[in-house]
Amino acid sequence: MNLPHIGVLVSGQSSGTNFQAILDAIDNGDLHAKVALLVATHELHGAVARARQANIKILVLPSDESMPREDWDHHVSDALYQEGVTVVALAGYLRRVSSVLLEAFPDRILNVHPALLPAFGGQGMYGLRVHRAVLEHGCKVTGCTVHFVNEHYDMGPIVAQACVPVEDDDTPESLALRVLAQEHRLYPQCIEWLAHDRLRVEGRRVKRKTL
Repeated sequence: MNLPHIGVLVSGQSSGTNFQAILDAIDNGDLHAKVALLVATHELHGAVARARQANIKILVLPSDESMPREDWDHHVSDALYQEGVTVVALAGYLRRVSSVLLEAFPDRILNVHPALLPAFGGQGMYGLRVHRAVLEHGCKVTGCTVHFVNEHYDMGPIVAQACVPVEDDDTPESLALRVLAQEHRLYPQCIEWLAHDRLRVEGRRVKRKTL
């Protein structure tokens, strides 16, 4: 059986737990696909060590002023194509995706965000900043959102969401842990749907095809 090939993009130096959740879903038989390439902007990202342990091909391509964004995306697109990638998953990738990648993989790039979009999204809204804003606004419910990626931060069509109640004694850290658990469950499921062509984008709405 020829499995769909996934490419995963990460940036910075975070722990890489969403990348691990993808690998775990594959191992558990919940995600019928293969991670063909991990692209990281930094050697010390946690996903790089996890990929090495799983014998997954890695491309570490630093993002700095010496390489324009479009050139970086061209390089990444070529590397993904060479590995036969059909679905791109952002897993802690905080850079804006340029038109180069979007045109190379139209409606084939997913991201997971730690809030119920369109609330608490946009440039600069990531990690504990999101959960701190949720608490400061007195929200009673938060969660995570898996969405298609477009040229604007966190504004692509929504694939699926999971809700998490906000407790009175929550801190940004405690809330982050509960939301992350839902990310780890929901994101691989959405990747599975896209990898097996079960998603249809109609304007701003995403519909799931039944088997």
